[in-house]
Amino acid sequence: MASPTKVHKVRKILRNLAKGKKRKNEVRRIGTTGPNLPLNKPNANELKQTKRA
Repeated sequence: MASPTKVHKVRKILRNLAKGKKRKNEVRRIGTTGPNLPLNKPNANELKQTKRA
């Protein structure tokens, strides 16, 4: 039987691989930028300049 340390190392590696797969699948499904982040909207300075013109 493998030592507890080796079992822990192997499980940790497998867990990290699974995390990466889950993250990449989520990025493919949802994308990286949320729909309500201000990155998708013009900033306040741009709004003020367009109102003047």
